[in-house]
Amino acid sequence: MNSFGKAVGGGRRKAARRGSGLLISTISTLESDYRVGLVNLSEAGAQLTAPELPEEGEEIILWSDGIEAPGHIAWKKGAQCGITFDSPMSSNDVDRLRKLAEI
Repeated sequence: MNSFGKAVGGGRRKAARRGSGLLISTISTLESDYRVGLVNLSEAGAQLTAPELPEEGEEIILWSDGIEAPGHIAWKKGAQCGITFDSPMSSNDVDRLRKLAEI
């Protein structure tokens, strides 16, 4: 019998899982463009996922649904990275992108 996804003891999950979308965006450096998935987002920065990403410290511009946000790669680990924006993103833009990504 397969036990994948079952709580210990055969009970139900304590919290219902909810699928979420992944907003595909672009980040650009001076040399390349990268298609990325937006994992999470705040006024100060974002977490992204992609098979290829710029290196930590590189300056970037995040382009998503008509929004342009310059910043830099704050950290990188495998297919994930965090970016910090040079200036905070407006709360209206954050809310709009979160709604599009369902995050």
